[in-house]
Amino acid sequence: MTRPARRATRLAAPLLVAGSLLLAACGDEPEPPPESTTQEGQAPSETSPEVLDKPEQQQIDATTAQEALPTLDDMPDDGWAIDTSTFSDAPISYEPKECADVEFDSQAVNAFTDEHRVVREQARFSKYIGDGNLITATYIESHDEPYPTSLLDAAGQHVTDCGTYTRTQNDHTTTRHVEAISVPPLGDRSFGLRLTSDGLGSYTDRLYVRSGHNLIIVMVLSREETYDGELMTSYAEDILEELKTS
Repeated sequence: MTRPARRATRLAAPLLVAGSLLLAACGDEPEPPPESTTQEGQAPSETSPEVLDKPEQQQIDATTAQEALPTLDDMPDDGWAIDTSTFSDAPISYEPKECADVEFDSQAVNAFTDEHRVVREQARFSKYIGDGNLITATYIESHDEPYPTSLLDAAGQHVTDCGTYTRTQNDHTTTRHVEAISVPPLGDRSFGLRLTSDGLGSYTDRLYVRSGHNLIIVMVLSREETYDGELMTSYAEDILEELKTS
């Protein structure tokens, strides 16, 4: 099915996410730059500070974020509605503990968010399909400081360690499995993974894109054994395009 073209850059079709689940993430990181070399007798040069001079890298307000998100008109067919589902905000524990990095729920992530996040806007749409809801979920977060790339690095470093881990909330423990999935380079840094939970028979993909002060999150749950990276990244690409002209 082809999505209505609200923007010239938007690709076809939605991201499907389960409203009954907390959604997880997907991806690859661009290769790091090569190490600098020095001639004999010369001191190594200092690392140049990051230059964030593009419009999509700047801190944005809530209105700009809202205007960059997909709308109900971007859904590919009938039956979609604004999603109003809610999730518990009770504390979550992970075993092993480092697997909190994979879900961007570590102490470091939460401390930065609490201190520096100034905007969090979302677009969530759901469609009932008989055995549950499908949901497209896209988020934009903006901060008064550049989002630390170290937080994406930590998530990527622990994907292998967290192939299987447990997640406990409200005395309910779920066994989860995570694997990295490939996503194209987007923004300054992109990262993605696929999450499954025992007994649910579904696959949850999450894509994170860091662009200076901004973090774009796209989530999708499906029952497909293979993920559609093109559809998933189209939302993030469109948001970046919108921020470039904001």
